[in-house]
Amino acid sequence: MIAARTSDAENPRLDDHAEGGALQLVRHMMRENAKQGVVTKGQPTFTPVVTKAGPTTVVIQDCADGSRWLQYTKNGSLKDDVPGGHHRVDATVQKHGDRWLVESLYIGEVGTCSE
Repeated sequence: MIAARTSDAENPRLDDHAEGGALQLVRHMMRENAKQGVVTKGQPTFTPVVTKAGPTTVVIQDCADGSRWLQYTKNGSLKDDVPGGHHRVDATVQKHGDRWLVESLYIGEVGTCSE
């Protein structure tokens, strides 16, 4: 979320949370935002549910509320008048030593789930 405030796809903190396909997806999203000259402000709300758990792998599903996490142009105005909303999120998290990293990530469009 901090990296989204600047659309910095090379923010070193991204590696602290994700790897593999999940990291590639997040970096791609950041690069696209940077190309469009937008940053994201606000705070999403998460209510994750563990759907499968093992000693080194956890599968999580969420209906993330992005209604207060919106895109702005770098001059501070809203990118558009489309409100944020609820996105289905599926993630697989794996243990690497003493760290848990998101390895796969799916983020659906607005409206792919409801509260």
